[in-house]
Amino acid sequence: MPRRKQTIINLKELDIYFTLIEELRNNPAYSDKDLSTLKLTVLDSYDATIKEVDKTIKHLQYYVAAKKSTIETFKDEQLINRVKLSKMLGISRQTLTTWINKGFITPLKSKHLPNVETFSIDTVLEELRKYQTEHYKERI
Repeated sequence: MPRRKQTIINLKELDIYFTLIEELRNNPAYSDKDLSTLKLTVLDSYDATIKEVDKTIKHLQYYVAAKKSTIETFKDEQLINRVKLSKMLGISRQTLTTWINKGFITPLKSKHLPNVETFSIDTVLEELRKYQTEHYKERI
């Protein structure tokens, strides 16, 4: 996940400053704290994207070509969990989870193992290429 810009708000400039300080002083957890150093930090929001989709596709293709024998299968179904797929794509597991939550990549339920989430290399490649095509058009 890219670093997000932090904005620090000077609470002394807010109309609720004195009410906030009074409320915190009445709370035993903050009674011995230096409230003059109180800060409010907010992070900019951002839309998740796949910045280097070409690189991600190549990384997956290379991994499959070089280490296909390390991909577990059960009854002709690839058993690829999030940790394994993130390694195959060359991204962090947290980034993969963000991509899944945004709908860029779709996990599959195992056909043979109950309550097991897995990924198909072919499906992931198809989804990444679709993303690449859609977002390449946006740049033109």
